[in-house]
Amino acid sequence: MLLRKFLLSVLSVFLVVFWVSISYAAYPERPVTVVVPYSAGGASDITARLISEFWKKYTGKDMVVTNVVGAEGAVAARQILTIKPDGYTVLWYHQAVLGNYYLGVADIKWSNFTPACVVIKTSRITAARADAPWKNLKEAIEDAKKNPKKYVYGAGAGGIAYLEYAPVEMAAPGVFRVVPNEGGDAQRIAALLGGHVDIVPLALVSAVQYIKNGQIKILAVHDDQPDPFIPDAPTAGSQGLRSLKFPMTNTFFFPPRTPASIVNEFNKIMAKIVADPEFQKKLAEVAYAVPFFKTGNELLNFWREQEAIYMKAAQTVK
Repeated sequence: MLLRKFLLSVLSVFLVVFWVSISYAAYPERPVTVVVPYSAGGASDITARLISEFWKKYTGKDMVVTNVVGAEGAVAARQILTIKPDGYTVLWYHQAVLGNYYLGVADIKWSNFTPACVVIKTSRITAARADAPWKNLKEAIEDAKKNPKKYVYGAGAGGIAYLEYAPVEMAAPGVFRVVPNEGGDAQRIAALLGGHVDIVPLALVSAVQYIKNGQIKILAVHDDQPDPFIPDAPTAGSQGLRSLKFPMTNTFFFPPRTPASIVNEFNKIMAKIVADPEFQKKLAEVAYAVPFFKTGNELLNFWREQEAIYMKAAQTVK
């Protein structure tokens, strides 16, 4: 009798493990919805849709992109916090979650979610009109120190573009006149080319056409490593502005309490997509972005590093 009970117990455990393993191996069994917290046609939307093409290539299932707009992504982020953690709804978000939190726009932190993987990276830059007298941001700052309030820095009204001014302010307190431009890169570029401001922070992808046609010059890439698409552009790190490190990196975030087994299966598929040469080529063409794949502790450490930068920047500009 005891032997029979023991064998039945062993069989039960085996069946549970077997069916659980089968269910995980089958992921995804149906379409996965990706929530993009910005309008269709923007960089986040474009890259999400590109990933969806390759998701189907490797899984045979659809990845449906849904745009949920509002409050620099906070509306979409809050929605994800309440979704069932079954692996079939995921948020495609970047460092705006940090800007929102530390500027008081939203009380949502990146750590409220289940981070899966960061996938891509693109640069942000400080730009000026092509006829500006400076070769780089360091020269612009030195000039502004000699001529306080002569030059206008067109910051964002909030979020990342607002916080990117913080390292400049730390390097030269009060020497620029700061104008908060409502809207996004398009509005800042219009203000720059119209002569209303002298310096602006931008996403590289927004500025490429103006750089190519000679209207805009790059004063700094917001990183300590050169951008592969503009390798000759000066980095902030090379100019001593090491806190001006604001790369745009899109990460997939699952709802809280999403099982690690699901996250691992998702990441395995993403690793295949990121390694696909065709994906890399298209990513460069449509978004001036490169693969930037991190999972697990490496991913968590990256976000902790970014959080420290954003927290310090917010303390400076508040």
